[in-house]
Amino acid sequence: MNRTIPISTDVFAAIWSHRQEGEETEDAILRRIFKCQPAPDTATQDTPQATDISEGFVDRRNNVTFPPGFTIFRTYKRKQYNAVAENGMWHRTDTGQTYDTLNQLNASIAAGNENVWNGNWKFQDSDGTIKSIAALRD
Repeated sequence: MNRTIPISTDVFAAIWSHRQEGEETEDAILRRIFKCQPAPDTATQDTPQATDISEGFVDRRNNVTFPPGFTIFRTYKRKQYNAVAENGMWHRTDTGQTYDTLNQLNASIAAGNENVWNGNWKFQDSDGTIKSIAALRD
């Protein structure tokens, strides 16, 4: 059985920085580090999970590259929503749905047309400061 744990982008990056040849999942990396038994054969699991996040997300129109695992978030009607850049798409962490653009991601949460660069979508930088994704544009 798999469990989902929320981790920050820097912790996610640290896990993958310890990857060795043949380790294709966070579970495999952490099993080695924590000296756990090898995982059961994943071919027999009911719900295999995609873990290849070799690319993040590129917004060519705004010349912004979000690295793999980069997390953004927004609050709408007092609820926080998170999304992670994976495989050239945005992955909404609460539903598992993926979106090709920031606008599609935003439309899945907020009603009506909205400029995604207006300050509602944010990220936490390496110093822990929360910033608008607009700060990432050239």
